[in-house]
Amino acid sequence: MISAYVTIRSKKLNEDFCSSINKSAFAKVADLFYTQRDCRKKLSVRTPDILLLGLDLPDGYWVDFCTEIRKKYPAIKVLAITSYDEYTVFKNSLNSLTSGYISKDALPKVIVSAIHAVMEGNFFRYDKIVVPAEKDEPEPEWLKNVVRQMIGKIQNDDSHRETIEKLSMVIQATEKVRRTMIQNLITKEKYDTDDNWTDRYLKQLIENMLIKGSPNWEIAEVLNVSIETVRLYRMEFIRQLSGQNTMILAVRDGETIRLGRREQQLLRLIAAGYTNQEIADDILYVDIETVKTLRKNLILKFETKNTMTMVISALRKGLLNLEEIDDLLS
Repeated sequence: MISAYVTIRSKKLNEDFCSSINKSAFAKVADLFYTQRDCRKKLSVRTPDILLLGLDLPDGYWVDFCTEIRKKYPAIKVLAITSYDEYTVFKNSLNSLTSGYISKDALPKVIVSAIHAVMEGNFFRYDKIVVPAEKDEPEPEWLKNVVRQMIGKIQNDDSHRETIEKLSMVIQATEKVRRTMIQNLITKEKYDTDDNWTDRYLKQLIENMLIKGSPNWEIAEVLNVSIETVRLYRMEFIRQLSGQNTMILAVRDGETIRLGRREQQLLRLIAAGYTNQEIADDILYVDIETVKTLRKNLILKFETKNTMTMVISALRKGLLNLEEIDDLLS
């Protein structure tokens, strides 16, 4: 049986990946780590067949760590766990230093397929943009025709490099159209088109699946929303169950300011580094003007000059914690 080490910064991701591997009957997780230091110590005692490695470990640059592993333990296969954005930045390093990469949001069957492929000596490429291709249902004929025409035109007219660049642009454009269509489906309901309806719609659907025990990746895939959206609503649901669904901020003697649900959501997302456009299009599925208005209201309520000082103030007052921010980014 294949032995694996899993090294990811996020506790939740570590648990998800370990569970998927251990259920495969093909590989077993021999150990898991949250830092390069701990992983390095264990490697000096026992080496696995494959190492699943996150790129954002807190105590070192992953490129240096991979280079070290290749020199000291050339037999170990390294499978990177990355986001699409990280892949676009580190593509060359990933190709040269690892045996492949998979998305942080990869389905269990993809994780197992990746280990199979890597152990057979193949380079495994996978990111969240190709998740729909993992479904078992065959593609409709009209879709095949569209893809054939598109690829045929590109390949006939362009060099190899231009082909790759244009296909990447097509993928990005298609993803943008998908997000726009989702937003329209969610917000332009026949009888109610306001942002409160969007919130109720997502909240109810996601909570129903959470109660059934569905993991984040499954909820995101079934509802066709981003993984960040699911994480945000899961976090709120857990807080609600524990009686922490209301956030009140005392600003001066005898006076308090209450933050609404949308303001609570936005505060967390701003702290996690998401832009107005990302929040509007990819996470909350609302109009960008709504996000801008909420952001201005938050700054006024916190009586700060900008969002950075607002986040610092929220952290100091205990209204935000680093664990919540990490959960949104993991």
